[in-house]
Amino acid sequence: MIGETAHSLSAIVFLVASAVVLVILGLVFFSINLWIIAYSAELLYNANMLNAKPAAEFVVLSAALLSAASMIGSKHGKKE
Repeated sequence: MIGETAHSLSAIVFLVASAVVLVILGLVFFSINLWIIAYSAELLYNANMLNAKPAAEFVVLSAALLSAASMIGSKHGKKE
């Protein structure tokens, strides 16, 4: 009885800890994507390759889409 309770409690603690780590890694990954997209959009704007400066909303949207697509794509990786 005590062994089952300890096992269940350790599984819950592991679940919460892994969820926190995954959220933190997702935020870090999103921040890196956001920086890359904002920097490259600024480079294109300064090189006069774009007619208008991209809005911040579209930079954040594209970073969010890129992060979501890469996370979904990594889940469906090739398994051997």
